[in-house]
Amino acid sequence: MRRSPTLPLAVAALAAAALPASAGAASWSAPRAVGSSGRMSQPAVAADVRGRLAIGFVRQLGAEGRAEVRTGTTRSGLRGASIVLERSSHLVDSVAVALPPTGAGVAAAWRHLDNRALRLRAATIARGRTVRTQALTADGTESAYSPAFVAGPDGALRLVWSRRRSQAGAPLAGTAFGAPFALPAPGVGADPQVAVDANGTTVVVWVDPAGGRAMAAQAPAGGTFGPAAVLSASGRARDPQVAIGTTGTAVAAWTQSNGSGNSVQVATRPRGGAFGAPVQVAEPAQRAFVPRLTATAAGEVLVAWVNSNVTTGFGGSPGIVRVQRLGDDGQPVGRRLRVTPNGVRTTQDAIVSDGSSSAVVAWTTFRSRATGAVQARRLAPGGILGAVRTVSRGGVADRTAPVLSGAAGRVAAAWAQGDAVRYSVFR
Repeated sequence: MRRSPTLPLAVAALAAAALPASAGAASWSAPRAVGSSGRMSQPAVAADVRGRLAIGFVRQLGAEGRAEVRTGTTRSGLRGASIVLERSSHLVDSVAVALPPTGAGVAAAWRHLDNRALRLRAATIARGRTVRTQALTADGTESAYSPAFVAGPDGALRLVWSRRRSQAGAPLAGTAFGAPFALPAPGVGADPQVAVDANGTTVVVWVDPAGGRAMAAQAPAGGTFGPAAVLSASGRARDPQVAIGTTGTAVAAWTQSNGSGNSVQVATRPRGGAFGAPVQVAEPAQRAFVPRLTATAAGEVLVAWVNSNVTTGFGGSPGIVRVQRLGDDGQPVGRRLRVTPNGVRTTQDAIVSDGSSSAVVAWTTFRSRATGAVQARRLAPGGILGAVRTVSRGGVADRTAPVLSGAAGRVAAAWAQGDAVRYSVFR
């Protein structure tokens, strides 16, 4: 599961000054820090159609680790004090955040070390205060991994996570998480990903750790999962992804290696149907890594990847970000797009719909002996690329892409920079 992002920040006046006064031409706000003390890392960000913004992060203050959230709006930025979810002398990490449409104002999850395992906790927040905190994993010695929020019909939220040999989720109802339920993937090594269609159908994709095959299973709203289907045709699959388009078509993507470099493969499932045969959208000569998917309101599904120079299927290498548009049938539409400019290389990419017809692609530039910069580019319907914008100021660790969240035509980005977490809003 890929994570849904989060991030906290400064004073309302400072945040407002950081954002453009005119909505005439879309631009990125000046980057601002989420806090001013301690060592901050692991940002997550959430933005919604009501213009709300939440950023989650980890802060280290001396020997104390904290999981925290800050809130605000995409128009005015973060405001008010940070909400501390947990203080611990042991490890806390992996904060995830979401903005429920009703009930709590913010939902958050994080891991903390307890009794020889990393346990998952979740909390709901209203009016700047924690309403309820729950322990979602407390049994055995299996750690929890990769908490992420997944939105379903009408914005209903589920928190999903992996353990060593299983995957589970819990629904959010009002200000409380319900009892955990099982999901059909064999644990963290399978890199499971989850999406929910507007009709309530849950789709899970993963990689079979033993055979290296891309797999999928689905369950109707309120029903049980059917048998797992094999998606990949040959080779070894890695890094599965899933997105659902405007017509209910589910698109699964993964990298696949037959020994000469990774290709990018996709398989599609029409609403109410089954996944079809895979289609190659990037040939092995692309030596692809880090495939990412997003669906836009324009009816496009966009597949992004890093085009590297590494022939092995493992690891990764600096390369060029490319994007391919897909139609509802999963077939490539139009020409393949080069997103990063000449001379720019990166090791990771991020892509997100802005909640409208466009998307934003972002990356951190790679420098072998120096820090890089966070850059981003808007992608309008029909494959129209906007200008490359440098979002950050000063040096940024150059191995991790920023985290993104989009809604109502705006996109929030957050990243770690030195001991700070910073954010910017495209509007």
